[in-house]
Amino acid sequence: MKKVSIVIGLYNSEKTIEDVLKEIDGVFEGNSQLEYEVILVDDKSPDNVYRVVKAIAANDKRIKIVHLAKNSGQTNAVIEGYRYAKGDYIVEMDDDLQMPANEILHMIEVMEDGDYDVVFAKYKEQKESAFRRFGSKVNNKMSQIMVGKPKDIRVNSFFVMRRFVCEGITKYSNNYPYLYGIIFALTQNVANVEMEHRPRTNGTSNYTFKKLLGLWMNGFLNYSVKPLRISVFLGSLITGVSFIIAIILVIDRLINPTEYMGWTSLMVAIIFFSGVMLLCIGVVGEYIGRLFISQSGIPRATVRETINLDDEE
Repeated sequence: MKKVSIVIGLYNSEKTIEDVLKEIDGVFEGNSQLEYEVILVDDKSPDNVYRVVKAIAANDKRIKIVHLAKNSGQTNAVIEGYRYAKGDYIVEMDDDLQMPANEILHMIEVMEDGDYDVVFAKYKEQKESAFRRFGSKVNNKMSQIMVGKPKDIRVNSFFVMRRFVCEGITKYSNNYPYLYGIIFALTQNVANVEMEHRPRTNGTSNYTFKKLLGLWMNGFLNYSVKPLRISVFLGSLITGVSFIIAIILVIDRLINPTEYMGWTSLMVAIIFFSGVMLLCIGVVGEYIGRLFISQSGIPRATVRETINLDDEE
């Protein structure tokens, strides 16, 4: 019998997680081909979700809990959960009831029929705010440009992967992980399964603009040298334009030696080129800073306590 490990990051979900777990149990009830475990990673949630899941885990050994000592972000939290996953298939899903758990079996079926390594959900209509939908579009486009995601594949946080992909992800040691970047560095043998996306029943998305910006920065800087190449191209382009402008100004000065040259255009040029140089230096500095922090050995996440995992460890 094969095993499915379902990894869920917890944050502000005390009102939804119990229903999520009941739905998962209903999906696998009576299934003689697959057994399951759920690994819940409490990302130092400010509500009482840890107390809720702790009570559930006391009566169900299939519910495993990883309690983090500090908030580390969704990506770091689920990667920490991957380390404890024992399944042949590893599923990541959210804790807000928007993802239909019954589609897990369908995604596994598509994975086996097509011999895929990763299968992502693809929503017919994403039931989120306009800002959140915009963020998803940017994320997908960036994944395509920066990390080689196939153009026709949509990515999101509901997917199934084979065990070797999960093990590859947990070996990644950089302090700024971009999950989809790691996945497409490991394999491009991926597929989508189209499904419905449920409306949010409680609260709002935990992804603020700041968190989305951090996610985009991780994808933009961690898995490609294209930003550096863009800086080189931009610098070369501006140098060429500046040289042409300088020739034009010299010729104009020779033709009209008495004409007064304005300071406004000069100051605009200085400010513009200074801004571009600082931007390029900032990109290089961001690369160096991330490299320094990653090499310092600072842990991405710290496990404070585990439940129903001690025997396996």
